[in-house]
Amino acid sequence: MKRRPKGFGSVYKLSGSRRKPWAVRISQTKEGKSAYKYLGFYATSKEALNALDEYNKNPYDLDLSQLTIADLWKEFKKRKEYSITKGSMSDYTSSYKHLKAIHDSKVKDLKTYHLQQIIDNIPTKWQTKDKTKTLLHMLLDIAIEYDIINRNYASYVKIGEKTDSTMHKPFTELEIRRLWECAKTNEFAEIPIVLCYTGMRPMELLEIRKENVYLSENYMIGGKKTKAGKNRIIPIHSSIKPIIEKWYGSAKEFLVERNGRPINYHRLSYHWQKLMEKEGLNHLPHDCRHTFVTMANKSQMQQLLLKRIVGHASKDLTEGVYTHTEIGELVRAVNAL
Repeated sequence: MKRRPKGFGSVYKLSGSRRKPWAVRISQTKEGKSAYKYLGFYATSKEALNALDEYNKNPYDLDLSQLTIADLWKEFKKRKEYSITKGSMSDYTSSYKHLKAIHDSKVKDLKTYHLQQIIDNIPTKWQTKDKTKTLLHMLLDIAIEYDIINRNYASYVKIGEKTDSTMHKPFTELEIRRLWECAKTNEFAEIPIVLCYTGMRPMELLEIRKENVYLSENYMIGGKKTKAGKNRIIPIHSSIKPIIEKWYGSAKEFLVERNGRPINYHRLSYHWQKLMEKEGLNHLPHDCRHTFVTMANKSQMQQLLLKRIVGHASKDLTEGVYTHTEIGELVRAVNAL
């Protein structure tokens, strides 16, 4: 076997009958002391030599090299603990569950085809695959920071083209009137009403903080998911203002709370299903957003204003910048529904 440069490491074959008999050993110096550590064990000498070459191109701490996806997840949660809402962390947790097959896999051993297989095996919709890929990308960014890997293989994962959904349908005028009637005895019915009159995604409403509600000027600041959708102005329709005022008066931190605590998406889904069954309706929470767009188009709302309200990107928008005149224009447009 070709002699390697001094300090490069060594490859040798172990005795006996082994599935992976070729060992790769390197020396690392810490606090002035040299110590030998095994980089790994391989089925062929070629695989072992390639591993040694790759290591020397980008040396890393072998202790860190043992980190798994589960280890990176723990670090991710620690970093995000105080910077994101419980709802967002719940979304990330759901995505992490889809990575179960590689939870215990060493990050340094994962390549694009491993990650692609995980994404391909997710049986649910495109959005779930997209969220899982996003989490993978963030986890591997931590691995790059630790010098375990030098490229983010999640970047090469394909999730296919987003298909137009046919599962969502807007509430009819009759169904909206039924929600108003139901809200007289069932407070939860206020949530779909507010969603229908604001165009917000369910999680956007759940994550609005009390400090971002401006009752005297009839708007809120909220939104997520896209650059155009974050921190946007959400006008308060005059019909739902009494609901917003009531929520605001009892809220501690988040606009939508029950017993002083914010509501997560799972709790919303549970009560949503009960409401739909009781009222004989067949709608998903996201249908409210489609309802708002439908009502806006019927009222002939300017498309530029509609895009601003629902947070759709447009080259004609100066994103994130609003004047008092523009806010007033958005409020008037919503009140025309």
